[in-house]
Parts: sequence; C-alpha cells; structure tokens
Amino acid sequence: MNHRVCPQCGSENIDLEVGYITGKYRCADCGYVGSVIFEFDDKNYQRFLKQLKEDPSQ
Repeated sequence: MNHRVCPQCGSENIDLEVGYITGKYRCADCGYVGSVIFEFDDKNYQRFLKQLKEDPSQ
C-alpha cells in the first residue's frame, strides 16, 4: 500500500487545495501548504514516521 503524506508531520490527512486548481496540498493536521508531498510504501512510511519522532526539527 502506498501512503501519500505531509512532509512536515507525516499525516495522511492531506488534500488538494483550492479545488485542484493550484496544484498545492494542504495538511489538515499541521496546516502545511505546498506542492511537495511524499509517497511511501508501508516499510518506508514507518521509517519516515520514526525519523520524525526522533528529530522533529527536520
């Protein structure tokens, strides 16, 4: 399974902003807005979440 996630907080609670016109995504959990999102398989998603918890400043 692929996970499309917020690069800032790792949440999967993201959606395209402004009716799909701008090409930007918004995270409903942390408020991130940007054109970059990450996509991971199960194993790499868990690794990414672990890294976020270890060093949230990245």
